[in-house]
Amino acid sequence: MNILFANYGQSDNNSAYHIVGFASGLAARGHDVCVAVAKSVPDGQFESVGGFRMASHRTALKTGFTFADGRSADVLHVWTPRETMRLFASAHAAAWGHASLVVHLEDNEEAIFERFTGCSLEKACTLDEPWPKGLIHPVHYRGFLKSAQGVTMVHRCLEPLVPSELPRQEIVPVMDFRFFTNGGESHALRRELGIAPTTRVVVFNGNDHAAAALDIRQLYEAVDLLIEEGMDLAFVRTGHVLPANYDGLHFRPGSRCHELGFVERGMVPEIMSLADVAVQPGDGDYFNAHRLPAKVPEYLAMGKPLVMGETNIGRELAAADAALILPGMSPRQMADAIARLLNAPTETAAMAVRGREFARSRFSRDAVIPLLERFYQKCLPAPAVTRPQVGSCQLRR
Repeated sequence: MNILFANYGQSDNNSAYHIVGFASGLAARGHDVCVAVAKSVPDGQFESVGGFRMASHRTALKTGFTFADGRSADVLHVWTPRETMRLFASAHAAAWGHASLVVHLEDNEEAIFERFTGCSLEKACTLDEPWPKGLIHPVHYRGFLKSAQGVTMVHRCLEPLVPSELPRQEIVPVMDFRFFTNGGESHALRRELGIAPTTRVVVFNGNDHAAAALDIRQLYEAVDLLIEEGMDLAFVRTGHVLPANYDGLHFRPGSRCHELGFVERGMVPEIMSLADVAVQPGDGDYFNAHRLPAKVPEYLAMGKPLVMGETNIGRELAAADAALILPGMSPRQMADAIARLLNAPTETAAMAVRGREFARSRFSRDAVIPLLERFYQKCLPAPAVTRPQVGSCQLRR
């Protein structure tokens, strides 16, 4: 098959890392795969990455991708139904054509829209506003979703958001277990951050954004509770930080709180190696109930003890006893869970091993790529059947 992925963002966000896992896996199975990204690749250039080619949106629309067999894309797989992807899919169909459109869901896009704009989707549909193209368009996005031949979901918890008439398939991220390997703590990084050898560390990887602002703030509060109660603990966090989200919070960057900002992808395992506990904040609200936080599979792949709420993949992890799953994620509940894990090292280490085993069975290339391949085939139009006219049959000699 000729497969074209289109990412709403650049090549260095979590969605792009997921796409790379799928693209390289499909290319390894003999498919001709290309990826269009927002700006990371200079216009007019094609970069070879992991067995597939990558180009900018503008290049993909202006010059097109040349597939080896000379045909256009069998599948255009766009990442999210956000407006930038709706416009890309429409322009690509007009310029180059594709046999099948598949839309990927990774979040509750309506929840993101409402939290980002402060406007309900229902009200937004009545307003003539230039909504940000990085969000869904309140009027057009449902029609765009229904125009697809199929929908993929980062986790099955998004299934209620898929139009009932559309084929759907869960495709969880493919983890690179050679990259996310727990090869031992980085003592050099610990020294660089000024964290004492005996200090326990909580790690969180993630960007600030409107949909998760309160969740992340409450994690800061949870760590601060433990420090105030006398625990020798440090907090290490990566990702873009919006300082206004933490106004009035006592626990801010210093000897116990390390905000590293955006870091290169290659640094992530080294930073995660510091973690005695990883925490994914967030209760089962209408945003968290329909997503798979990108860092959760990474924490599990690294074999890090994980605390998270009883939502999205949390229920699976609870059934496998592969993480500490909480009915609520208030600062006090998170603090108590962190202390529980740190005070029971043998049980915690065993749980972390189960978490890594869960990740290997759930997020391996061999488990995921064949599912995606079969789903694409299901979404392709059936070959036309030419029926001979009566009396026109001739036998081949």
